[in-house]
Amino acid sequence: MSEQDTGRRLLVNGEGLRMNVTAPPMGGGEKYEPQTAHQARQVLLPKVRATVRLARDLPDALRGQRIYVEARLLPNYLAASHFPDALLSQVDAVPVGSRLEQGVLRTLKRELRATTRRLILAVSDDGLTRLEQLIDQPGPGRSESQAFQEVRKFDDFGLRDPASVVLARPSVEDDVITWEAVLHPAAGVGRYSEPIDEGTLEKWFSLVQAEGGEGYRDFVRQVGGLTFAPIRLRASAVDRVARFNPLRALRPIPMIRPIPAFGVRAVNPFLPPSSTAPRSPSPTVAVFDGGLDTTGGLSFFPTPSTDLTGEPPNAGFLAHGTGVGGAAMYGLAQPGNQAASPPLPVEHYRVLPAPAIPGDLESYWVLDQIRKRVATGGYRIVNLSLGPSLAVEDSTEPNRWTSELDQLAWERDVLFVVASGNDGARDPATGLHRVQVPGDMVNGLTVGACDAPPPGAPWVRAPYSSMGPGRHGNRVQPAGVQFGGVPARPFPVLRSDGQLLDNCGTSFAAPLVTYALSELTTHLPQPSAVALRAFAVHFAERPRKHNGSIEEVGHGRFPLSFVDHLQCDANEVHVLFLDSIKRGELLGYKLPLPPSIQNDVKVTLTVSYASPIDPAEPTEYTRASLELALRPHYLMHRFAPPDDLTSTKSQVLDFTSDEAWDLLRNGWHMSQEPVTKALGARAGQSETSLRDAGKWETVRHHALTLKADEARDPRLEVSYVARRSGALDHEPTEIPFALLVTVRGPASAGHLYDDTLTYFPVLARLPAATTRVRIR
Repeated sequence: MSEQDTGRRLLVNGEGLRMNVTAPPMGGGEKYEPQTAHQARQVLLPKVRATVRLARDLPDALRGQRIYVEARLLPNYLAASHFPDALLSQVDAVPVGSRLEQGVLRTLKRELRATTRRLILAVSDDGLTRLEQLIDQPGPGRSESQAFQEVRKFDDFGLRDPASVVLARPSVEDDVITWEAVLHPAAGVGRYSEPIDEGTLEKWFSLVQAEGGEGYRDFVRQVGGLTFAPIRLRASAVDRVARFNPLRALRPIPMIRPIPAFGVRAVNPFLPPSSTAPRSPSPTVAVFDGGLDTTGGLSFFPTPSTDLTGEPPNAGFLAHGTGVGGAAMYGLAQPGNQAASPPLPVEHYRVLPAPAIPGDLESYWVLDQIRKRVATGGYRIVNLSLGPSLAVEDSTEPNRWTSELDQLAWERDVLFVVASGNDGARDPATGLHRVQVPGDMVNGLTVGACDAPPPGAPWVRAPYSSMGPGRHGNRVQPAGVQFGGVPARPFPVLRSDGQLLDNCGTSFAAPLVTYALSELTTHLPQPSAVALRAFAVHFAERPRKHNGSIEEVGHGRFPLSFVDHLQCDANEVHVLFLDSIKRGELLGYKLPLPPSIQNDVKVTLTVSYASPIDPAEPTEYTRASLELALRPHYLMHRFAPPDDLTSTKSQVLDFTSDEAWDLLRNGWHMSQEPVTKALGARAGQSETSLRDAGKWETVRHHALTLKADEARDPRLEVSYVARRSGALDHEPTEIPFALLVTVRGPASAGHLYDDTLTYFPVLARLPAATTRVRIR
């Protein structure tokens, strides 16, 4: 397809298809309880008594205003609706985070290993004593009885083992290195955590100093209640400082990823554009990297990069920054071709090499520069082909890069396009092959590398491209891949004189996606970050046997340009929905399938939303979940047998049929709403299964076929669940989301596009883009 040969443009205003819907009654039978409170008492009481003794003996230098304890939930109680509020309130325990752990999920028929959480609780000394008394001899009062019953939700309790606080160690214990210390939040009001108090922070630095170390007070940073307090200390002393009770994690500070060496290519140069003025004056794209080398002229880069570091330029960093910036402005450079004008203004920032700062804290300094500029710059897209040399960890302990940028993306409606990293060839047993932070963002778009650009085939992941899975909330990482070069077909890296250098890396794949999304932005009336992410995932090219390669290529290979995808064939329609939802709302939308289509159709759905985050909750990192339900046929309902027919199965019938009326006359019950067609996990599955199916993922993609007799006036429903500190949140914010729907019929359904416009007049063709040249 091309933009000139069809007037069938993508349709917008899908939110205009909203319809009134009623939430069905909340189902779910009696919940299976794997143990009683009295059985739990036998396990927990000795552990609680031991914890009380340890807390009483803990030196003042090793504790804060409250004691931090951990309580492991049984996997049966992971859902936010099962949070033990009554117990925690009774003993004055405030949840301030959690840790990922494995537990045993027990059902009526089986037992299996499953993911669960260790709740981190800030509890007063009196509260700890009350907990011991409650478990030992619960009082007669109603509140005490209710609190005691929630004891059954736990199977372990105690102080954190200091050895598990240290996440990694250098090979030589005599090494003096810089460590990133993460301190727990203080107990705030309700579940609103606050950073640790100054007195406790000073205790931390005093302890480090007593062990011959040094604290970097000028680099203390707070994110989501957590305090990042870097120190410099001999490796042999970390076990002693790890006894500090408010300490959550201690890891060596990672360095900024190394820059690969460049090769020289003797080919025809890439020709500069006839004009470097952007096609649209807004919004603006930001690139943070090694800066621009303009010694070869200004024909590609008329405006120099903004120098934030003040350090003398480094040739390797300049070549990297110029190549990344060139790809973000002009896309994939083809030798001998002429560049088109950049779609949007691009501002380049030189942040490498970082200035000489103490203690190898360059990654802290670089992140500070990014945060300051993005918070005030009004950018819609930010390209990051740099980051710490740190793979996402199975423990998914809090990381400052990921948390800061996710929060910034949520607050500023900015899309960070992030390179996944180049360690994909490392030993999977070590976990070092996984995406590198901040590539585990849930509000960003992480890009891996493949060995061929579209439409080249076949294609596979480039061997060096870092792999998934990512953190909870965005397990499909990288989100997708783009050409990054391989030795047999290197990436053409642009220089300022138009010459091309050979290189490979996800550093260059990411800005190709930045360019494509910048071009897309010029076509969309509301180019929000969630809309851009939805387009990227929806139109990614999925390989054969995709399910087996998701950890390698994510959702697939991204397009080099989205322009062709803004057109529809005669037998298909793409519809964009942009809306927002509040907690407790149920939004319904007509699925754009006209009744004139009497064929089987293929439907693809992609939903993308932005979520506030909770850095102290690795398994509950995203605080919002949007759930989709598809009801394909408005007449098809489920009929449940009378209570006395317990062995009889329910039936799905057209409620206008004679058979349905016969059942109703015989005491059967009809569902309030039409039946749903499964999208992901089936209704009634455990919280573990729902999470594995993407319940809390911020991007989800579904593909299905609707048979001709299966669809009649189909509708989609969107609902919103919110949580904070692992429990249901009754005061959440409004969540923006984008939904892309494609309906495709067989070639014989060549009237599908036209019939959709006729039957759903609220939909409108995407307006044609107009070039808007900035006037200086």
